[in-house]
Amino acid sequence: MKVLGINGSARRNGWTAKFLKRALLFSKKAGAEIKMVNLADYPINYCTGSYSEHPALCNLENCIRGKIGDAFGSLVWNILEADAIIFASPVYWYSPSALIKTLLERMTSLENQDAFMLKGKVAGVIVVGEEEGAMLAGSQIIAALNQMGFVIPPLGIIYAHRSWRRERIHEALEDAGMLGVNVVKLAEMLREWDWINGWKNYQDSAINHRGKVV
Repeated sequence: MKVLGINGSARRNGWTAKFLKRALLFSKKAGAEIKMVNLADYPINYCTGSYSEHPALCNLENCIRGKIGDAFGSLVWNILEADAIIFASPVYWYSPSALIKTLLERMTSLENQDAFMLKGKVAGVIVVGEEEGAMLAGSQIIAALNQMGFVIPPLGIIYAHRSWRRERIHEALEDAGMLGVNVVKLAEMLREWDWINGWKNYQDSAINHRGKVV
């Protein structure tokens, strides 16, 4: 079982990294092999938006080669090999960081054209804010991941405000540990199910002899 932690903060050892490391520590205690990457170490170009005008060009091969070839080509293999991924981001103006947003946009190449290379992987989200907007930023991330085929555990968004009192910060760190364990356990449970095409096994039984959906 492999858990990948992605730090979307420009600070490699800031508050976002602190919470992510806490989650990964507990993933390791739950028996997983862990790895953490800092997006600041992976210069990724903006998505070219091929999906809008030429959807067929939005695929992994085109996204890691040619003019757009960049660090995404090495980062993507860590993503594909992981059973679960914890995305961590600071809050910038009520939204995820530009580093996380750019990564998510480039990850479109992994699910477009019915590729769904991420289907059935487990995702958790950690968001740390200075003021408000943490849950809003986390919801933006989780919504995109779910549409890519990720499965989200209960309490899949952990958030914290730096202005909280010490006791509340400690509770949030405990929540991060819980998330670290939960992504491992959910990934273990879900290995056998095809989350994109599995429903088709039930399709025939949902149609009567006249071809109507029942």
